[in-house]
Amino acid sequence: MANENVTRANEIVGNDVVKALQRRGFEAEYVPSGADALKRILELVPENASVGIPGTVTVREIGALDALKARGNTIYQHWGPMTPEERREARFRENEADVFLTSANALTRDGEIINIDGTGNRVAGMAWGNGLVLFVIGINKLAFDLNDGMKRARSATIPNAIRQNENTACVKAGHCVHCRDEASMCRAVLILEQAVKGRKYHVIIVGESLGY
Repeated sequence: MANENVTRANEIVGNDVVKALQRRGFEAEYVPSGADALKRILELVPENASVGIPGTVTVREIGALDALKARGNTIYQHWGPMTPEERREARFRENEADVFLTSANALTRDGEIINIDGTGNRVAGMAWGNGLVLFVIGINKLAFDLNDGMKRARSATIPNAIRQNENTACVKAGHCVHCRDEASMCRAVLILEQAVKGRKYHVIIVGESLGY
């Protein structure tokens, strides 16, 4: 019964945020699980489309990268072994793809999408790119307001820094210290208050905890 109550609560909250996103000009929907999100991704992304996948654990966690590859979509990503020059080129190709498939660091109850980036490629692709921006956002990333969302976004840097073996000040302290040192991964902040003019956005809110 407890799990059923959580599932129902997530659905209520998720659909409420969907309405907030729609008021801000985003196409949006709620799905119960990562499996449902993957199904929707495969429906929304054309089989002949190129897909740019930046630094997102969520998208990889639900198996979207492997599923799109297996279907024959051209995938651009900068994760994995490559030279610095190859990684830089991959980042540009991600943003030029037909579909930019990503997640968010935080999403407010009022529909503001928040992201913090170290290199800037991810937030650039969200604000300006070639085609559809498709967000997949776990229910764990919901925040009450913008201030709470910024705190949530900064806290996500810690597990991400650990994943990349970065010795950031937040990893040492266990919380954000608003560092300004060379290792800092918080260098560019994007808050999407509305769908950017000339871009198409689709947000999938998932009733499960996904990503950081």
